[in-house]
Amino acid sequence: MDVMKAMYGIDIDYWKAYKVLVHARELERGTWESGYEYLPFYLQKIEAANPGTITKLVCDEEDRFRYLFIAFGACITGFQFIRNVIVVDGAHLKGKFKGVILVAASQDGNGGIFPLAFGIVDSENHVSWEWFLNQLRLVYGDREDLAIISDRHKSIRKSVRKVFPLAHRGICNYHLHQNLLKKYKDSSTLNLVKKAAKVYRVSEFIALFDEIRRENPAIAAYLEKADVRLWSRAFFQGDRYDIMTSNIVESINKVLKDAREYPIAFFLDEVRKVISRWFMERREHAMSLQTLFTPRVERTLTYRCKIGNTLTVQHINAYRSHVTGGALDCVVDIRERSCTCRKYDIDKIPCEHALASADKRPNLHLQTLVHPYYTKSNLSGAYAESVNPVDVES
Repeated sequence: MDVMKAMYGIDIDYWKAYKVLVHARELERGTWESGYEYLPFYLQKIEAANPGTITKLVCDEEDRFRYLFIAFGACITGFQFIRNVIVVDGAHLKGKFKGVILVAASQDGNGGIFPLAFGIVDSENHVSWEWFLNQLRLVYGDREDLAIISDRHKSIRKSVRKVFPLAHRGICNYHLHQNLLKKYKDSSTLNLVKKAAKVYRVSEFIALFDEIRRENPAIAAYLEKADVRLWSRAFFQGDRYDIMTSNIVESINKVLKDAREYPIAFFLDEVRKVISRWFMERREHAMSLQTLFTPRVERTLTYRCKIGNTLTVQHINAYRSHVTGGALDCVVDIRERSCTCRKYDIDKIPCEHALASADKRPNLHLQTLVHPYYTKSNLSGAYAESVNPVDVES
């Protein structure tokens, strides 16, 4: 209304301005109905433009939309170069026909969000989550070195157990903490819960959990029912590294917040644009690195090396050393990439004890101590392929 008045001296009422805005949006993005009508064509063209992309469109007996799954070829190829952790969560769409977007993502060796797949379903229920996870398994597989992280949604829990029997399931610490906050509002004990979730050593966890039980038995019982193997770093059965929450998926949903109001085909292309931009920027960044490891890991190693220089090392044999002088006296096994502090075992990045031990051994290169997931070459490999737009001319 203000623009029309300023530019053309024309007064229009609110209702006319609103109808014009709706019409302009339909010209740009299509109508809610046309978004679904255009969807099969869009998926066909996006597959043609992006080799290796996998899409699945399911309609009901009356040929109406039911489920959608899409995993871009560049994401599928790149997953082999990053940690085998998949985080899943859902968020509501805001258009005329509503629905829910289901997202699966991971993290690269530099801590960057790595999208894996997207689904659109009617709601977060057992059937829709099982369908989405089945498509995800067909693309990325199910194996014992895979970890799947989510909130405590009953449908996700049931579906993960059924669809990924080999993978290790973990729950998001942030959601667990929020549930505790709503239920108990005991900030002093909840701080102990945070510490217990993050510690690496079983002995440290047990000491903290005994303190939690003394201060608030109800919270301790709640946490035991939630299963300490799912939310604690010390007791987790597989490899979740430092991925303790589902925040990476929450971040994707936040980036797509405005786009979730668009017609479905236009929304999917907004998803494609975001992934395409991320891959291009990170590919160029990875190629420009002058270091052997990712910037995030380089900073971690620099910090730990400073601590390691203050420690005392006594070699036990060709591979094992006794490291003293810090907060913990630890035994390091370089061959097994292990330390009794358990940082090395869980994060796959040498702890200060391992770095101190390695520094005292000639001809031992740092590259052999850090997991390949954290190297420049793996970071480049993760983003080697591009995410292309639809070729309209074809």
